[in-house]
Formats: sequence, C-alpha cells, structure tokens
Amino acid sequence: MASRPAPLSPVTARAVTIGFLASLAVCLVMAYNDYYLQNTLLIGNHFPVISIILVMGLVLTVNVAARRWGGTGLAVGELLLIWGMVGVAGGICSAGIMRYFPSWMVSPAYYASSGNDYQSFILRHLPDWMVVSRDPDAPAVKWFMEGLPRGASIPWKVWVMPMLAWFGFALLVFASNLALVSLFYQQWSDRERLIFPLVQVPFEVSRDPEPGRLVNEFLRNRFTWIGVLVPVVILGYNGLRTYMPGMPAFPLSWYVWGVFPDRPWSEFHLNDVNIYFTVIGLTFMLTTEIAFSMWAFVLLYKCVPVYVAWLGVAGGFWANPASSITVFEASGAILAIAGFLFWIARRSLAAWWNRAVAGRSDAVLDPWSPRLALALIAAGLLGQVLWFLLAGAQWWVAVLSVVLFLAILLVLTRIIAEAGIMFVQSNVIAYDWVTGLFPPAWITGRTLGTLMMQKAVIMLDLREIFMPYVMNGLRACGQARMKLGPVLWVFAATAVVGLGISGYGRIVTSHKYGGVNMDQYANVGQPMGMLDQVASFQKNPPTYEYVRWGERRVFPVNALHFVIGGVFAAALLWLRAMFLWWPLHPFGFVLCGSWAMTVFWFSVFLGWAFKAVIMTFGGAQAYRRALPLFLGLALGESVMAGFWMLVSLVTGQPGIAILPH
Repeated sequence: MASRPAPLSPVTARAVTIGFLASLAVCLVMAYNDYYLQNTLLIGNHFPVISIILVMGLVLTVNVAARRWGGTGLAVGELLLIWGMVGVAGGICSAGIMRYFPSWMVSPAYYASSGNDYQSFILRHLPDWMVVSRDPDAPAVKWFMEGLPRGASIPWKVWVMPMLAWFGFALLVFASNLALVSLFYQQWSDRERLIFPLVQVPFEVSRDPEPGRLVNEFLRNRFTWIGVLVPVVILGYNGLRTYMPGMPAFPLSWYVWGVFPDRPWSEFHLNDVNIYFTVIGLTFMLTTEIAFSMWAFVLLYKCVPVYVAWLGVAGGFWANPASSITVFEASGAILAIAGFLFWIARRSLAAWWNRAVAGRSDAVLDPWSPRLALALIAAGLLGQVLWFLLAGAQWWVAVLSVVLFLAILLVLTRIIAEAGIMFVQSNVIAYDWVTGLFPPAWITGRTLGTLMMQKAVIMLDLREIFMPYVMNGLRACGQARMKLGPVLWVFAATAVVGLGISGYGRIVTSHKYGGVNMDQYANVGQPMGMLDQVASFQKNPPTYEYVRWGERRVFPVNALHFVIGGVFAAALLWLRAMFLWWPLHPFGFVLCGSWAMTVFWFSVFLGWAFKAVIMTFGGAQAYRRALPLFLGLALGESVMAGFWMLVSLVTGQPGIAILPH
C-alpha cells in the first residue's frame, strides 16, 4: 500500500514576523550600504547575499540552540519563507525600482540647462505627476542631489504625487507577475521538472537534521566545508587589503580587452575575465547544454565585430551590429521563446482557463484561484496601458511596450528558473526597441518622454526584477511542502510593504548624503546619458536604415534583424527538441550581449568545465559526491561578502565589493 504524502505545512505567524522585520531592516539600510559605503550589494541579484546569511544564521543559532535544549527550532518551510520574503522586498528596494526611481524624479530638471535643451525636448513633454518638479532651481530637486541644508526638512509634499504614480505602475506590474507565477508554477515545477538552481543552497542549508543531530548532512559534509573554505581564505585575504593597502592582492579578475593587437581580431573585446565562486558553484548544477551555451554564445557574439571588420563594410545590414543583435535580434528571440513557453503549456493553460470560466479551483494546480489570477493579469496589463495613455503616449506604443515588457519578464524568469544565472539583464527595452524599429516621424515627444521614464525607472537594470524572486520563493516553499496560496499572499504583502519602506529609506538617505555623492551611475552617468540621447533623437532624428538592392529599398534593417532573431531562436528550439545531442540553447543567444554575461562568462565556463570533467571520468556518482563542494563555494562567497559588509557597517568605512555592482 502506497504511503500518503506528508500534509502541507501552514504559513506561521513567527515566520512572517521574522520575514517582515528582516525585510524592513534591509529596505532601510540598503541605500547606505550599497550606494554610500559601496559594499557588496545586500541583494544585488537573484541569489541574494543577505538572505543566505540570514537563513544560515538562524539555522546555526536559533535551531541549534533549540535542538540542544530539546526543541525543534524553525521548520524548513519557515526558513525558506523568510528567505523568499527578504528576496522579494530586497529586489524592490534596489534595482527592482528604488535604485533609479527617486533619482529620475529630479534628474530631468536637475541636469537641465540652456545649453542642452532639456526644457524644450524633455521636460515640457512630462506630465506634472511624473516628476517632483520641472524647475532646475526647485529646492526639492537640489536637496535630493546635493544633500539637505542644515535646519531644512525633506519636502515630502512634492514627492507624494510622483510616488503614487510610479508606485501604482509598479503594483500593476507586480499584480500581473504574481498572477503569471500562479499560472506557470506547476507547469515549470512539476510537469517540466526544472531544477531551480538558485533555490538549492538555501534548501540544503534549511533541511532538518537526522534525529539526534544538531545540523543536517549537508552542513556536516566535509566537502561542503572544503568548498566554503576556498572563498573564505581568498576573499578574507583580499578583504584585508581594504584596511592594509600595502598587501599584494590575490587576483580574481584580469583585463583582456586588447588581447589581439591587429585587425580584424583587434575588434575581439572580452573586457574582463572574472572568477566568481557562486557562479562556478551554481553552474555545476546546470545541464551541459545550457552551461555551454551561456559562455559559447558570448564568444560567438564577440566575433561579430571581427567579421564586420574583416568585411570592411559600413552601413546597411551591418550598420550597428551591437544593437542589431542585443536589441532587435534578441527581442525577436524573446518573443519567440515567450510564445514557445505558452505553446508547451497549452494544455495546462486550457485547463486553467476552463476552471476560471467555471469558477473552480484546484488545490494542487492553482496557488491562487484561476479567476483571481485572470483578473490580476487583465488589471495589470490594462492598467499599465492606461498609465501610458495618461502620460501622453500613443496607444499603439503603449500596447507594444506593455506586451514586450511582460514577454521579457516571463523569459528572464524562465532563464533564472532553468539556467540559474545569478542575475540577468537584457538590452531589449521598449524605448530602444520602438525608436529603432519604427521611423522617428511616427513617434511623438510625449511618447518619447514616457518611454524614457519607463526605461530609466523600471526597465533599464533587470538584475533584480520581481517575478523570479516570487517564482524561486514559491519553489523553495513548495519543496518544503507548504501551502502555496498563503505563501503567494505573503509575498504580495511583502512587495507592498517593501515598496513603501524602501522608498522612504532611499529618499531619506539621499537627502542626508546627497545623491551625487552616492550612486554615481544611477544619479549622474545614467541620467545624463539618457537625457542627452532623448534630446538628440528629437533635435537630429536618426536616419531610418533600409536594406537595399541596388538603389531600391527592400526592408528596414532593424526589422530584418528582429525577424532573424525570432527565426533563429525558433530554429534552436526546434533543433534541441529533435536532436538530443544538439549543444546550443537559445537562452545563451538572448543573454550574450548583456553586461551580466560579459561579467560572468568565464566563471560559467569554469563551472561547465568542472562538471564535464567529473561526469566524463567519474560519472553520476562522482557528480553527486562533488556537488556539496560546489554548493559550498556559493555559500562561502556569501559568508565572506556578509562578513566584510558587517565590518564596513560597524566601522562606517567603505568595504570590499565581492560580487558585481
């Protein structure tokens, strides 16, 4: 007789309380730690340092003490719920929205001058509710960027309207994302059995020990601690250099931009070769196909400028190969993959739709009721389109931008769930896509201003997007056999609270230290570059390039690249479905030109190489024995990042940034 599965565990008040308190602390301290002290980012990616350290700390203190005195401590599900909550809140209070939102409420006015025409080409197109002020001399503008004068107080009144407007837009995005997670979770987790690599370290740390033991097998495994020891020793030594600069460094990064001096190979630019222990450890869990594709496509992408230089062409189809591939071909690939994700889930989606129409809900298949999920998707999408229209954007641009954004979020969430990349980015952004795919004369100034603000505030830096945190958190709690409906509600509440608290923390910290003295990229470089780009687009509209046959215009260049990207991704999907030996996955193509893969490619290569060697010479048994060592690498890097972060917070001195900023 088959044994019955263990009953589902409920969401507990103590886990929610700890999760909310930890999330509150992260939201308040993040701007100071990340952008003033320039430490390792508290969150910074979808394998957040602070979440891992918190779970590890609770296991080794609270749970060990409880078991020593005859108790049980926090259950696996409680620990993983806390891990998920901190990730959800932390992503919001950094690049998820809050790294850029406050700065862009004042940047268009702060950087406006008589010489750059921002007033004529940008500020006059922005509605009053979208920014704090259009006046460069407004106190609220200067005080955020330069710091609050002695005796003055933050002018919260002028921040209320833009906060309501942008927080409303963010909540519409979150609503549609939560509904999509509810819709796709069972398909990805149970039917396709994705491994969710980023969940495995916190799950292994949180697992209950055997009876009579204080910690579980993973934390007793000597290979785990060998893995932990490698980054602890190396990063511990390198961290000392912050306080003793005369010490020689242990190199983990090499600059190899000009590795080939002569043309055409001089165009082969690899930037840096970096070693990140977390990336190596997580890549070890991936399939060979995905891991190989992630680094191989980066090298293939770097060969494109070499080929163009060899051809000696200028203009036409090869006018701008970088943006042609990373924006237009990648956008075609993203839409093709998004369509494929809906296609392979068509049966479960059809069943979900039937349950929504009938008003039924399946306790196993539906974390949220189908009608609720359907309502949230509709409200989220229609609400975002309406937001664009209220801002003055053209209706067709509004629809295309919202659909593209949703496709990007779905595909990047899938990449994180399947490929386990710590953070992902994409150059496919509505502003660049629309302005490059359609003639400049088709796009109005108000549309440009709205697209600019959407790109700057919420689309530019996708390293901490909301949806993957929710999907990974739901998967972690699902592995611990928790009731997923309440978990999803907890994540939704965490998002709302995190949005408000992180907005307060970010604005207060910037008024204290001055925005221009903190995050140079978000407060200076990125706003000035983007504002110049938008003003220049209107003053000197770019030429709309066509592929020509002789003197005859045949097809728009960027539109052709868009079609090629979609066809290429579809072909890769078909080939991997037809041939088990096919080595290339379209995920590598989507990410090949992003900054994330430029930073991570070599570490991905090392993780792939270690696994290939171990599987070739030792087989599956050797892989299983070695896995704790590689998970230990990820755990050890997080521990050292947290240690030096704590030292910096205590001393008030800038620390060492271990993971990418």
